[in-house]
Amino acid sequence: MRDKYLWAAASAVLAAGALPGIGAFPLAFFALVPLFFALEGTRGPLVGFVFGLVFFALDLRWILTLVRFNPLVVPGFVLLIACLAVPFGLFGYVVRWRTGRFDGRLLLVAPALFVLLEMLRTLGPLGMGFSTLYLSLYRVPAMIQAASVAGPWSVTGLLVAVNASLYLAIRRRSIGHAAAAAVFIGAMAAFALVPLDPDGAPARTVAVVSSTVPQEVKLDARNLPDLEDRYTALAADALRTEPDLVVLPESILPAFILRDERLLGWVTAWAAESGASILFGTGDIRDRALYNTVVLIAPDGSTAGVYDMVRPVPFGEYIPGRALLERIGLGDWAQSFLARDLSRGRGHAPLGTIGTPICFESTFPAPARGFVRRGAEILAIVTNDAWFAGSSELPAHFAAAVFRAVETRRWTVQSANGGISGIIDPRGKIVGSTAAETVLGGAIAPRSDRSLYSRWGDRPLWAASGALLVFGLATKRGKEPRHGE
Repeated sequence: MRDKYLWAAASAVLAAGALPGIGAFPLAFFALVPLFFALEGTRGPLVGFVFGLVFFALDLRWILTLVRFNPLVVPGFVLLIACLAVPFGLFGYVVRWRTGRFDGRLLLVAPALFVLLEMLRTLGPLGMGFSTLYLSLYRVPAMIQAASVAGPWSVTGLLVAVNASLYLAIRRRSIGHAAAAAVFIGAMAAFALVPLDPDGAPARTVAVVSSTVPQEVKLDARNLPDLEDRYTALAADALRTEPDLVVLPESILPAFILRDERLLGWVTAWAAESGASILFGTGDIRDRALYNTVVLIAPDGSTAGVYDMVRPVPFGEYIPGRALLERIGLGDWAQSFLARDLSRGRGHAPLGTIGTPICFESTFPAPARGFVRRGAEILAIVTNDAWFAGSSELPAHFAAAVFRAVETRRWTVQSANGGISGIIDPRGKIVGSTAAETVLGGAIAPRSDRSLYSRWGDRPLWAASGALLVFGLATKRGKEPRHGE
């Protein structure tokens, strides 16, 4: 029995190795095969739970970089991975209960259930968009175009189908199932043949500012003069490229720029003198509420629009259930962990024609899709990843931006402090990227067309996955064939 847990742990290591933090993407096509062998035993739920524990502990290891700010991160991390592993226990139970060792229904049940569990993981106040299997292929644009039709989890489903086919091919010694794995891989690649309409508007030149300010420096208001000088120099470098748009990271200064006449004038002068639009992130305070905000300054120096983050980071920007914690006597703990909650914005309204997901929001498909539905023709993600100090979170976060580009068929730029900045075309090709403190220039073209996924969202995949799961579970198990049949 111990061997089965070792097989599950090995499978988790392979799956985590495929994801952006390590980046060995070919592993994604067979990483789950050892898990299916491990699930042949009688303890499917525990085997699945062990897989989940190891998988999330490895892939979310970057959370532990926050220990330098609060030691409570360690018990919080342990609790988090344990909670996230529970659905994999359910996965193990269902797969073992209804499919059997040689049962071909695995090709229905495993992909459908895996997809549903990944999608469910993103819902609610504690939802998380990291550690999704589809992110493993962010550097392989030819294999992820299904995301523009059925969403990113369709890529996950196809990957799980490949894994299940390979398992059945090995266990049954079946050439037919090996061929099925090849068919699923071919289906993934076939979506790359779907034509993409040419860009419908003249290209705009963009200058993406990438900075490397440590989080400890950003949090100290005494560093404000030095940070002003630092971003002034970066802005000057950006404006020398004569761009139409300059994009700066999230919360560039430890100050409320919109409420400080001098600092606001500091930014608007760049636009007024250069004729470029300036997009930047800042904290803001209105009616005694705090917001994480993106501001667009028009070429004439006026404020063209403001967007407030709709989905703040749980336990990073707000404490879920703070009122309940206060009622049961844990208010002081919540206060020590995070003194004040950020308020939520009212909706994903673009700034002009620019959709602006902020940081954590870009790890979910819904915000980008919401911006496009409301008229966004390009996406500009602003983020501050300095919290995670060069960890595996950086490539994972940038990988999410690649999928947002494919899903919406929009040119996407990401401006990061302490992370990866880049420019991505509508097919997910990374035109340029950098983690250095510099300015990344390029041309992007606004688009007004809408992908099928932008129109339909996740509802078709919810329905299809649910139907496949029900059908697979309801079908009677046939006689198990002998090896080689």
